[in-house]
Formats: sequence, structure tokens, C-alpha cells
Amino acid sequence: MKNMLSILCVCVASTCFAADSDSTAIDIKNNILFFKDPRVDVLQKMYMRKAVDPNAKVIRVQVFQAIARDKVFEAKAQFSARYPGIQTFVTYASPNFRLRVGEFSSQQEAFKFMQQVKPHFPMSFVIEEKGSKNDDKPKSKSGN
Repeated sequence: MKNMLSILCVCVASTCFAADSDSTAIDIKNNILFFKDPRVDVLQKMYMRKAVDPNAKVIRVQVFQAIARDKVFEAKAQFSARYPGIQTFVTYASPNFRLRVGEFSSQQEAFKFMQQVKPHFPMSFVIEEKGSKNDDKPKSKSGN
């Protein structure tokens, strides 16, 4: 009885090993391509997000401020034309509308960008504001 059980185990193990080595050979010979759904990447990013710190500071450059909403949106259009790809944020704190741009990782990086913007927007300055970096729905975002 023990011999039969031993022989059966050896046969099963050798069959599994042979099947495993055959499948590897088939993959190499046939060059199988796997296509994954792009929504998988989106789900991975959602689950890998870090917890949002409500006290986190975001470093931005304020490039324009005005009482008239239309003037701020004109400045936003000018900025977006000159610097495509940089996020813009329009905020309102009575009585002023403010145009703030970018999300910088350091003060030095923000100052460097501010120097590039100064010739076109002379009232520019660097500011830290409460909020979360790379937030999906910033409460004051209205652009890009």
C-alpha cells in the first residue's frame, strides 16, 4: 500500500513538473502577448494614493489679482497661452479674485519659475497655501 502511494505521488509530481516546463517552452516559442485593460492602471493609482494630510502646504505662484472677475480670466488666458501645461487656479477671497499657478515641491523651484513669469506678470510672488498636493478636486481649481 505504501509503495502504491509513493509511486502515485512520484507520477503526479513528475507530471506537474513536465507540464510546468512545457508551458514555459510554449510561451517562449509562441511569443504570447498579454494586453491589459487601461482601467487597471487607474484602479492601481486609486488604491496606491497616500492619505491626504489636511494641514499640508502647497507652494504656488500668484501671478495676478483683481477685483473684476473678467480681468482675472483674461490674465488666465494669457498665462495659459504663454505657459501651456502649467495648472492654473482661480480663487476668490472678498473682494479679490486671484490667479495662482503650479504646484511646486520646493520654495526654490517656485522662485525659479516666478523669475521666468515676472517679465509678463510683474506682480508675481510665491505663496504657500493650505491644501493637498495633487488633489483631484481642489475647491478653487478652474483650469487646464
